[in-house]
Amino acid sequence: MNRARHQVVAAVIALLVEAFPRCFSIYEGRRRPLKLKIDLDILTALNGAVTPAELQKALGAYTSNSSYLGHILKGAWRVDLAGEPAGVVTADEEAHAKAALARIRAKEKNRTAQAKVQTQAPPAKRLSLADLKAAAVRRKLSVSKNFGPALLRRTEEETCPPSKTDMLKRITLSQKKGDADA
Repeated sequence: MNRARHQVVAAVIALLVEAFPRCFSIYEGRRRPLKLKIDLDILTALNGAVTPAELQKALGAYTSNSSYLGHILKGAWRVDLAGEPAGVVTADEEAHAKAALARIRAKEKNRTAQAKVQTQAPPAKRLSLADLKAAAVRRKLSVSKNFGPALLRRTEEETCPPSKTDMLKRITLSQKKGDADA
């Protein structure tokens, strides 16, 4: 149920509870079987405060609740808007309610099973040092493609200090240049 529809349904049920407190209850455990065709009585009593479509959605949500369906037992009294008995629940209605309740419970069981499967997914592979180094090289290569080789050389010099052999090579090169200049 989307958010807007849920808000409309909740508002209509709140209106019904306020207007007919002996018949409707917000508390799910207190919901009693309603008189058949009670929607016609409600539309007449509320005199256009709710549309028939809004009322149908609200009554559908109210009566498809698992607590309400659990109270639909053979011989149980149905109540009218004043909370007075207005018929009894038949065996067929009880069977229909039990079947609907079984479908609801099966859906809930499926949802919990799916949630359990999703939470038991294997943990993500932890990256090793080699993986991290490879990712850094890939990142540097993508930077070099975007900004050119000069930036790549500069970042390599900043991140990779020269080794002793590199330093010795530079010193000998600079000495050779100095001998050649002299």
